[in-house]
Amino acid sequence: MAFLNIFFKTLGLLFGITIFLIVLGLFFSILPNQKDFFELKDGDKNSNNIIATIEINGPILENINSSLVGSFLNVIDPISVKEYLKKLEEVDPKVVIFKINSPGGTVGATDKLEKLITNFKISKDIKIFFYSDQILASGGYWVATAGDKIFANYGSLVGSIGVSGPSWYFYDGPISISKNLLGQNIETTGGIKIYDQNAGYSKDLYNPFRKPTKKEINHLQNLIEDIYDDFLSKVSKSRKIEYATLREDIGALIFNSNQAKENFLIDEVIDFDLLLKKIIKENSYKDYKILGIKNSDSIISTYFANFFNLNNFYLCKKISISILALSPNFLNNCYLN
Repeated sequence: MAFLNIFFKTLGLLFGITIFLIVLGLFFSILPNQKDFFELKDGDKNSNNIIATIEINGPILENINSSLVGSFLNVIDPISVKEYLKKLEEVDPKVVIFKINSPGGTVGATDKLEKLITNFKISKDIKIFFYSDQILASGGYWVATAGDKIFANYGSLVGSIGVSGPSWYFYDGPISISKNLLGQNIETTGGIKIYDQNAGYSKDLYNPFRKPTKKEINHLQNLIEDIYDDFLSKVSKSRKIEYATLREDIGALIFNSNQAKENFLIDEVIDFDLLLKKIIKENSYKDYKILGIKNSDSIISTYFANFFNLNNFYLCKKISISILALSPNFLNNCYLN
């Protein structure tokens, strides 16, 4: 009894803190945005040789309540990046560096983000580079093909050029399903019958209580193959790598930064500060101005990132329940950093 008493008191305290922080986060989310979107990070504030850096982290998702979720967790939303690009037009930089760490995302959001950046680069005739110091995989790498060059810090993970569909779990002969505080339990020896009302062949796609048909498996594989072909074509064109090499040799493997360079997936393994110096030197800038987005991290985001079991969080599952996703299979349990 003493243990239960302490347990529920602790649970109540944590619940109260969580509610307080949610209310606080909502309060701050309705405050007006800062007028100065970018701030000077280094260099001469009067210089016209502007290098703008934009940091984006997390899974690539759309239709997210960024005012609420953005305060708690890192998510790359194409709508937010579109706003960044509008602000860039006001700054008029000569070089833009996207500092990106992403394990991937949904196909639709990834494609939209890549097109946004590609169209911006073409319309403004501007140099765009991508830099990662942790992970640049699958959908994250798809987006990076929009850049002129791709760089990574030593130890970064790069690659996973592939497309995943959700796994079809089939419980063979279930007899009971129970839920408790520790999760869900399903006993399977045969006995439960499932009756669904559906119209249309395969309307109950991914029903976990029946086996997939061969026709359904082939159809889903064709969906994935079509998008995979687009992915390979983008990488082949951007990185000047033979299509056959990508499909047969590189595949959807994950590489460390040195291996990624050896396979021509990135241009150089380099520290970010050295990259900035390299850009300044190659462009013969006598003076320069480096701008970055004003930091908006808060205690709230730090708290939520460490408190929640993200494997059960809504955003974590948003990709896994999508029909198609661009993310490494080993990260399919959770996509948030």
